[in-house]
Amino acid sequence: MFFLHRRSLVWRYLWILSFLTVIILTLNFFWSSAKLRSSEFSHLRNKASALTEQFVSMRSLIAENQQRINFDAAGNFEFRHLNPAAAGKGVSEFFAGRTSYLIKQTRLNARNPQNLPDAFEREALSNFAENPGLTELYRAYMLNGKPVFRYITPIYLEEACLACHGEPAGKPDVVGFPREGLRGGELAGAISVLIPMEETQLTLADSRNSLLIFSLVLLVTILLGSLVLTARLVIRPLQEIAKMAQQVAKGDLGAKFDEITAYGEVAALAHEFSVMLNTLKDLYQNMERKVKSRTREIEAANLRLQEGQKYLTQLNYKLSENSRLKSEFMATVTHELKTPLTAIVAFCEILLDEIPGPLNGEQKEDLLDIKTSAQQLMILISDILDMAKFEAGALRVEKEQVDLNDVFRVVRRTMSAIAYQNNIRLTVARSELPLLMGDPERLRQIICNLISNSIKFVKEGGEITVSAEAESNFAAISVADTGEGIPPELMPHIFEKFRQGEESLKRRRGGTGLGLALVKTLAELHDGSVSVKSELGKGTTFTVRIPFVRLGGGGSDE
Repeated sequence: MFFLHRRSLVWRYLWILSFLTVIILTLNFFWSSAKLRSSEFSHLRNKASALTEQFVSMRSLIAENQQRINFDAAGNFEFRHLNPAAAGKGVSEFFAGRTSYLIKQTRLNARNPQNLPDAFEREALSNFAENPGLTELYRAYMLNGKPVFRYITPIYLEEACLACHGEPAGKPDVVGFPREGLRGGELAGAISVLIPMEETQLTLADSRNSLLIFSLVLLVTILLGSLVLTARLVIRPLQEIAKMAQQVAKGDLGAKFDEITAYGEVAALAHEFSVMLNTLKDLYQNMERKVKSRTREIEAANLRLQEGQKYLTQLNYKLSENSRLKSEFMATVTHELKTPLTAIVAFCEILLDEIPGPLNGEQKEDLLDIKTSAQQLMILISDILDMAKFEAGALRVEKEQVDLNDVFRVVRRTMSAIAYQNNIRLTVARSELPLLMGDPERLRQIICNLISNSIKFVKEGGEITVSAEAESNFAAISVADTGEGIPPELMPHIFEKFRQGEESLKRRRGGTGLGLALVKTLAELHDGSVSVKSELGKGTTFTVRIPFVRLGGGGSDE
């Protein structure tokens, strides 16, 4: 059955409706029970109030007629022992004998011990004395294990009662009891009523049971009615729609949604499914024709793609060949350029050493310029050649044990003249580090490129310092300058190829933009890294980390 499925709509709807109905009926049950109890309590209070009013009226009648009661027809006084207290006591006894109610006249200093107050009455008398405007007190009470309703109302001294209870205090009244010395209107005592509540509780229990039964019947009726109506008007039509939708999903387009018996929104849903099905039929009828047309177009496109692929293959081959030829050309050109430049540098050094003969100051200065320019050209050509080798996958480093001081001596000899020509002081500190594992020529190239880069951005009179220190298993070789610094927005790009500083840095030399990119490449080929720190106006520090010779592998650093 559809309503047995725990995930079905009816099951969820039934649970939600049950939950809400139970909450409402439970609240109604407690609210109605409270109202019934309040009503019964109010009824008891009204009954007790009426009894006390009758009792007080009887006492007032006796008090006002004391002259007629205690004098005979001749006018002689004869006390008949029918004062308000005696009459009240007699009425209370008669009333208690005929009913289950108890009426008691009480006061704190009662003349009759039977009228002495109990705990409830004593508390009430105290409240009446403290609050003269208080007219009644009542509450439900357990007495000897049985529920009772207690009601008490104050009585105040009337003029007719002054003869027995007024002044002077202590003077015997007609009965012989000493007077209390009270005044008119003072609290004289109270009338207490006790009503058993067994019948009231039975009535309340019957009312609650009736209300509970009615609530249960109403709950079952609502749930069954909702279940039947939901099944007929919603669930069954939806099930039929779902079955037909499954048929359509399997390819059966013969379903007829308009024949489903449904109402309201469900009928509208069935109609929309019918419209959708008709649209699907139209689409299906045109699908084959469109598929054939698209298939022919795709076949033609595939032929064009195949021709284009052949053309791209040929073009890629040509591009690859051109790239190879370019790399070979670059390598050949740079190699051929390095040969005469090397000769120029060598001849300059010979002339500067004055081996052929003495030179004057101007000749030495010119030769030093030629040597410096040639060395700078050799650095640029080496960078271009190495980058071409790297792109061709032919760039290699020949690692061996290297003393960093040997590399520093070559760097000092190579770069001192260039720094001197630019009026920059170059300081290469001696290293006390262990042997490195690297290619000495590539290490020299890394440091020279960093110095050359710093020369471009250091003003005349500035300083470049080369130093090294140990960082864990690496030698941290630092090239620090006092140049302009690097703007923060350029920091992420300085190691990219063909990246150069902005015009605002006032570059003093040109360049290919390959020096720092080659430094990064060579450092990584040494299993190391390069980093940079810079502050505008204060200078830049590049740090290259090259590993030490590892003990037990690759040599010793002893």
